[in-house]
Amino acid sequence: MSNEAQNNPKFFYGWIVVIALTFVGMTSAAQLTFGIYVLDLAREFGWNRALTSSLASFNNLFYGISAIITGILADRYSPKITVWVAGFLLGGGLLLSGMAQNYWQLFFFFGVIAGLGTGCCYSIPSSVVQKWFIEKRGVALGVSMCGIGLGAFIISLLVGYLIPIYGWRTGFFAEGALLFLFMFVPAFFIVREPRQIGLLPLGMKNSHPDNGLNKPHTNLVLLIKKLISNRTFLLLYANQFFTCIALLIVSTHVVPFAEDMGIPKLVAASAMGLVGLFSGVGRLQAGFVCDKIGFKKSLIIFCSMCCIAFLYLITVKNIWMLYIFVVIYSLGYGGKAMSLPGLAGYSLGTGSLGTIMGLISSAFGLGGFIGSIMGGWIFDHTHSYVWAFIAGAFCYVIAIICAYLTKKETVLEINLH
Repeated sequence: MSNEAQNNPKFFYGWIVVIALTFVGMTSAAQLTFGIYVLDLAREFGWNRALTSSLASFNNLFYGISAIITGILADRYSPKITVWVAGFLLGGGLLLSGMAQNYWQLFFFFGVIAGLGTGCCYSIPSSVVQKWFIEKRGVALGVSMCGIGLGAFIISLLVGYLIPIYGWRTGFFAEGALLFLFMFVPAFFIVREPRQIGLLPLGMKNSHPDNGLNKPHTNLVLLIKKLISNRTFLLLYANQFFTCIALLIVSTHVVPFAEDMGIPKLVAASAMGLVGLFSGVGRLQAGFVCDKIGFKKSLIIFCSMCCIAFLYLITVKNIWMLYIFVVIYSLGYGGKAMSLPGLAGYSLGTGSLGTIMGLISSAFGLGGFIGSIMGGWIFDHTHSYVWAFIAGAFCYVIAIICAYLTKKETVLEINLH
């Protein structure tokens, strides 16, 4: 095959990788739909909301640890094998959660095992896709990242239907089996980078200079040291941290918030499902927006939408008002989730992007740990979510400032040997 034919095939295999990684992203539903279980677990075991939501906090904490590990493994070994191992952890952890008899069993099965299994749902799709695309990178990222929202939509409706009829244990069983399939089967089609099958990234010419930006860094310790002293990396990390505090306030507590208003569980769960669905739409449209105006401006716009949505959520009194929040927040959240890794790849290079996104994803774990339990603690002490939602809006204000302060830097030396 000629070099020209290799670089311009009739069908570019990178799109198969994008579709496979879309399914991998769906497994984030384990984090984003826990709120559907909160009131049922609290009633059965007699827990308050802070204790119940702490299970989501620990799940996110161990996700953050796993995201670093899976990002490194994907850069240095095989994203395919990494996804398979994560699939067994996630599926097994959820199935065992359905058998739990006390808090500590749920802590270990859902918080630790399932949490470790979700580690690749963001770092691997957001990094591997960018190795395949120079042209249409925003669109490819948008498609792959929409799996995160689509998974939440599917699982929310499934679990919201099963729990009132069959109980929360059946919900965990069904969720575990489905998410395992979402990881195990598509992983067969994942290839780390196009050169492994004789291709070039879409849009790269054969004469494209190899300046080291897209080579994996061989010295992990040196890479991490340089990253933690890099302004752009630290600002992106802070942006991820604060937005994820707010995100987990919503994903853990919006269903209990709706049920407290007297809304039936399936209808309340549909609101969480629509967050997932519209965030998927947000990721898709964000791909075109980012390609048009750039990743930084897009990140600022999408974080601003989320801040406005949180302030509006304080006024919500019925399901229709909640749906308005869902649309505004989801489009902003989906766009933010797509534009941040794009900005990271644009500024920091793609060679070690799995490691970089793994490190940034650890901020999701830390922020999620705080957001879930903070929302429950505020409710237990005020019998209202108003201050939790105000805190979420404030987190987005900080995130907007962080995005604004980022700037295009010369960071080639981060990836040089």
